Amino acid sequence: MRRAGRKKKPLTIQPIKCVVMLSSDEENDCIAAEKKENKQLKRIMEFADNNNLIPMKVFRRGIFGRRLRDEVFYKAIRYMRAGKADALIVTNLDAISDGIADSYLKIGAVREAGYRLFSVDEKEPKVDLYIPPKRGDLQ
Repeated sequence: MRRAGRKKKPLTIQPIKCVVMLSSDEENDCIAAEKKENKQLKRIMEFADNNNLIPMKVFRRGIFGRRLRDEVFYKAIRYMRAGKADALIVTNLDAISDGIADSYLKIGAVREAGYRLFSVDEKEPKVDLYIPPKRGDLQ
C-alpha cells in the first residue's frame, strides 16, 4: 500500500540559486515548442520548490537546432561563472544533450566550472568523474 502525501527529503538543506534551461525537440512549430517548454517550466518550478532551489533565470531554446542548444547551454554556464547562480536545472539530460557521450561532456562542463546539475527525472546525476586537484591544493 502506498503512503499518500509522504514528505520527501529535499536534495539540499541550504537554498541554492539556479539557472533553468528549457529545451524541446520541436523544430518546426514554435507554438508547440513554447507549449512543451511551458510544461517543462511548470515541472521544474515544482521540483525547485520541493528541493530548496531558487530559479534566478530561465534560458529557452525554442525551435532552434542543436548548435543553438549548445550555445544556450554554455551561455548558462557563463551566467553561473558571473556569480549569479550556483546550479543548473533541466527536466532531463535529453534537454541538453544528444546522447550518452554528449551528456557526459555537459555534466563534466558543469562540474569542471564548479557548479551542480539537477534534473527533474534523475535528481542529481551521479557520474563518477575524476577532477584533478588544483595546483594550490597539492602543497
